[in-house]
Amino acid sequence: MRTKINLDCATAAVLSAGLMFFASFALAANPPMGADRHVAKGVTCNSCHGEDLKNPKFPDDATCTQCHNKDALAEKTKELPGANPHKAPHNGECINCHLQHEPPENYCAQCHKFDFNVK
Repeated sequence: MRTKINLDCATAAVLSAGLMFFASFALAANPPMGADRHVAKGVTCNSCHGEDLKNPKFPDDATCTQCHNKDALAEKTKELPGANPHKAPHNGECINCHLQHEPPENYCAQCHKFDFNVK
């Protein structure tokens, strides 16, 4: 009986190590979304989607700029090659690039050849 218990503990340890190993690859292949980063910083779903999560509101530029100062972002990204995506005359809404629940997208690349690393 003692051998069985030790074997089960060893098996559990090996399985746990294997799961952590493969999970690290999955995380690298699927980096956290913007919403994941918000949750990690304590931002609740209600902050962007309103109080009624059965009928959530769709966030817009005004929602994002409640916490994110657009001028500060433009200053932070002013050295990007090509153009500053936060100061473009026709950049539209934050969510064109920062999709939150999907991988971010370089919206500018639809027409331009700017190689931005969108987070």
